Amino acid sequence: MDELVEQWTAGAWCGPDRTARRLARFGPEAAGAVPYLRRFLLHTPHSYERTAYLEALAAIDRDGLEYVYTESLWDCEETTRLLGINSAPTNPETLGRIAVLRDDPMETTEVRAAARARLVAPSGRLS
Repeated sequence: MDELVEQWTAGAWCGPDRTARRLARFGPEAAGAVPYLRRFLLHTPHSYERTAYLEALAAIDRDGLEYVYTESLWDCEETTRLLGINSAPTNPETLGRIAVLRDDPMETTEVRAAARARLVAPSGRLS
């Protein structure tokens, strides 16, 4: 936790993702890190680190992540979009965006497959 605070205070933008992954292993016991993880998630100049911050937040305290998961559906990073597909709340906006990802020929195979799986209705047909 102290390491994450020091990284934020120093403006160290390279490395906090590794600290976030280590903190995630502590689950709710690392609750003190949540404000810093949220700051890093919102302000990091490194898009590839957002996934680590989001995963750490989910492991420590899922409260309030619905909006972040929804926003993740538009992220430039495949891994972050995958988190959004799997965790965004079920509502018309998110399901519509997930359908766009499913049908986008420029999207990665993994994202299209995850979107397809999320949209499969209980009957087995795509919604």
